[in-house]
Formats: sequence, C-alpha cells, structure tokens
Amino acid sequence: MYDALRNRYRFTCPSTDGNVERPLSALRSIERLAGAASPPVYRVTYGCAACAGEHAALLTERDLDVDPVAPRESTTFRNLLTGRDEPVAPELADRTERKLRRGVWPWTFYCACEHDVRPGYPSRLARLAPTRHPGLVGVAVRCAACDGVSINIVSERHLDEPFYHDPTVRFVDRPLAPGAGLVERFTHELWSGAFDHERNRFAA
Repeated sequence: MYDALRNRYRFTCPSTDGNVERPLSALRSIERLAGAASPPVYRVTYGCAACAGEHAALLTERDLDVDPVAPRESTTFRNLLTGRDEPVAPELADRTERKLRRGVWPWTFYCACEHDVRPGYPSRLARLAPTRHPGLVGVAVRCAACDGVSINIVSERHLDEPFYHDPTVRFVDRPLAPGAGLVERFTHELWSGAFDHERNRFAA
C-alpha cells in the first residue's frame, strides 16, 4: 500500500510485527516475478526502519508505478477547516495529467545505451544502494525504451517525490551487460567513482 500524501510505502516488519513506512529510496531491489502478468507482481527488498534489517515484500505494478502519481479513490485526507475526510485522488490525478501534457515525467534516468535522459518508472529499478555521499542513492535502472541497464546516482528526493528531477544527473556512461553478476558489477561501478554529469532537461 502506498501513502500518496507522505510518499511512503507501507510494510509490516516481520521481526517486530509493527508497521513501517518507507520511501522509494529505501528499497534495495525490485525484481519482477515470473508468471504473474495481470497485474505484474514484483518482489522488493527494503531497508527496515524498525529493526535495521532488510525484508522482502510483494508489490504490484500499480503499487510501484501508478499509486504514487494517481492514488486509489479510497485515499483521503482530513480537512482541518471542514473536519471531514475528503478524497485526494482527483486532485493528484489532475496534477499528474497536467504535468504529463507538458512533457514532464514523474521519474527520469540516464540511459547509457541511448546516451540521453529518458522517462523511467520505479518498477524498472533493479538495484538501489546508498552511496558514500549522504542523501544520494545509486540505482541500476532498466530503460523503459531499450531495456538496457544503466547506473545513475540521484538524490533521495529524485526518487521519493514524483515530478521532482535533480538538475544534474550523474551516471556511468556505459551500460551494464545483461546476465548473472548484476549485483557485483553494480557494486563495483557504484564505488569506482568514475561518473559523468549531464544537465537534466526535465528539471524545473
């Protein structure tokens, strides 16, 4: 379940049985499960704020890609002026539609295969990891257009707040080869320090 007002996914910590709310930047891996197609289902691992461990959970494609920008009709907020619970979905869906009409995407990442910044989705993030710089996250992302895997370094806000784009994108300007060893290659490239920079045209 996704809280669109706080930009947080809701999970249950299996160690404490308590509920935890984690942003997209706290996820560590996202892997589509074979078989499930309508809707696609993903196995995600996340860093738990309750026990400091890492846990697995299942999320649908809607949970990952749609709910952050167009939440379900049941999502409400308490209007302190009227004292009533009011729906938030129509307002956020309208905001999303207006942004998309202007060519602004919720998430963007650099594709090393196409040598350009492309629209992306949370479900396309294969791996995420903290960097040595506080507030920055390394991601291995599959391009929605060509399916190539690239490494970007982005701010937590770039991931956690839809339609916010870092003014500058940091990236490794060569794609990760497909196949086994993705985690090892991702880790090696992330800590190599050999990153290029490019102005993000999607940034305000």
